[in-house]
Amino acid sequence: MSRIAIAAFSGWNDAGEAATGVIDHLLETWPSRPAGRVDAEEYVDFQVNRPDIRTTEDGLRVVDWPDTELRIVTPPQGPEIVTVLGAEPSLRWKSFCDEVLEQMQLLDVSAVVCLGALLADVPHTRPLPVSSQVEPGAAESVGDRDQYVGPVGIPTILARRTTSAGLRTTSMWVQVPHYISHSISPKAVLALVRELQELISAPIPQDELEAIAEGWMRGADELARTDQEIGAYVRELEQIQDAGELPGASGEAIAREFEQFLRRRREAD
Repeated sequence: MSRIAIAAFSGWNDAGEAATGVIDHLLETWPSRPAGRVDAEEYVDFQVNRPDIRTTEDGLRVVDWPDTELRIVTPPQGPEIVTVLGAEPSLRWKSFCDEVLEQMQLLDVSAVVCLGALLADVPHTRPLPVSSQVEPGAAESVGDRDQYVGPVGIPTILARRTTSAGLRTTSMWVQVPHYISHSISPKAVLALVRELQELISAPIPQDELEAIAEGWMRGADELARTDQEIGAYVRELEQIQDAGELPGASGEAIAREFEQFLRRRREAD
């Protein structure tokens, strides 16, 4: 039976660690086993994504490199899932995507979901918007689809590569409140999981995520209550969204966030 692959990468594509949080949740929920790896040596800038050193239970000191890992996840029912998790590469994106695609094909993957999350002008008090669409083939007109023009991340490049190879590919992005960007957003993880559930036959346990998201909501409510400026801004966003005027994950929003990401990177350097 063919498998579905779910891919997520840390970095700009992972606001609130929502995309990678989905993969982490699947790996914590269901049994999995290693299935492949893309060595970071050729693709990752180790000054941006540094290796970690740790001590094993046997007392050995080992270095964990930021490789991209593929694992086969076995849900209690339905086909197996291939997860693809790693850091957004800094170099040679086309070669990187070709290597990921080759390993997917060896694992009998027939469909791919590329996850992403971006910071946006959305209130934490409302359901976080999720956009999900099947990528068009090379000869297929985009019609009324989002015709975004601007910078993109590795999920977009990988989605185009897998689509070109004949794999049915879905891109799924969640919007994360930018005024709480310094913390992990379990509510955004939950929003992506619920959208992903439409493509996965096995029920994905969500009780623990829901409890964590509720705790996050209480913290965000407290922030809005104690910070008058943020509180006023949240109320403004609520009014706009309730009026049905809040834009989706537009190309302009993605481009704006990418420019902010590059500016923060320059300031950090």
